[in-house]
Amino acid sequence: MPPNLRQCLAQGQRPRKQEHLAMVRTIVDSIRETCLNPTRSHCSEIARRVTEKYPKSFADVTMEGELIGCGYGSLLNQIKTRAEHLNRDNTLVRVRRAKRCISDNGSTPSSEITPSKCSKTDSYGCINWQPVDLPQGETPESVELKREEMVKLFSQEGPRAAELGHVEELMKTTYVSQRYAINKISPPCIDELKEQWPFLFMKRNLCDHFNTLTGIDINTRLTESLSTKGKKVLHFFKSKLQRWKEDVRNVLKDINCAEKGDIDYGVASMITLMAYYREKQDSLFLLADVTSTEADVQGSLTLPTTPRLIALGDSILHAKKWMLTMEGRVIIEPQELSNFQSALAVLFGCYYTFNVQYQEEASATLEFIQRFILRINPDGTKCQTRTQISRTSGKRVQKKRYLPKSSCCIFNQRAH
Repeated sequence: MPPNLRQCLAQGQRPRKQEHLAMVRTIVDSIRETCLNPTRSHCSEIARRVTEKYPKSFADVTMEGELIGCGYGSLLNQIKTRAEHLNRDNTLVRVRRAKRCISDNGSTPSSEITPSKCSKTDSYGCINWQPVDLPQGETPESVELKREEMVKLFSQEGPRAAELGHVEELMKTTYVSQRYAINKISPPCIDELKEQWPFLFMKRNLCDHFNTLTGIDINTRLTESLSTKGKKVLHFFKSKLQRWKEDVRNVLKDINCAEKGDIDYGVASMITLMAYYREKQDSLFLLADVTSTEADVQGSLTLPTTPRLIALGDSILHAKKWMLTMEGRVIIEPQELSNFQSALAVLFGCYYTFNVQYQEEASATLEFIQRFILRINPDGTKCQTRTQISRTSGKRVQKKRYLPKSSCCIFNQRAH
């Protein structure tokens, strides 16, 4: 390695661009002595080890020092791109799958059938997805009695009973049963869950459930992140206005006009990101009159099955109250969602609490919220669709296995 690079590593500094690229070339040359065309998983392991050994020099971090994604995504892409560049004219080293032998009757011989694997559970980024043990001193019968007590209490006093400390304790005690109800092999519909666990559909208890499930206080983290990162997103897009296509510039123009009034920078940053990813606003947000009730919304709007936020007002930017819909019905009313932070908390919490995959039409924005705003960075993606609409051609193409580089590196602290 170059002497200047070794000196940077010893001092915990980020190397200059030319030294960084020289290191990538040296790594790839060493790899090719063993394997001319390494797989992405091989490159990932090498990038991970380099970053773990020298995090101050190579880790992907924001200016505040927060880790972006897995922390080694940029180095991984550089190593893999360099390897593919050297193999661009060499078709002999391309990795190909071995062809399966087909018998005369059209079936694959039993000896070549790939053994079936258990399907991956929806524990994506969760630390307490399906606990087994009940709280000390509890039995299945006692937990069921507590559930029935909460159903009775909700029928007598309604949503206001959620503020009682007794209900909060009951929800914590019955968490295991809640997860069993949600994680059934044949998942129950929202109406069934709401009938069995009515307090789970209150903002406070839904966020507490998310906290137990993931170990993250979603209210606190969203409030802290949106107040700083929302403005940072807008500043980034405004500072490079001429780079963006018409969709992004139109959104920024609307935001500039609305800034004379009182707007939420969290909302503004989200709709700007959606324009950048070419995702329609109605894939996450719907608009209704400020006086609309639950019955009005369900009667006048076509509500999709995947979660949506309904903004009550003249525009999404100026909305002061929100509703949450899922499976074609309103599940949380505006009395509990008086600002965008609380609305986004219950929207995102639904995907994890109820094992809902991200809808394809808003998957990039949701992934950005998950990884950059909430800092939840598991492997893979929560959108299982294998195809997507190309931004350039408008045609359906094969989806990449990782987020576009731009989505994780917008705020990456680069060495150069």
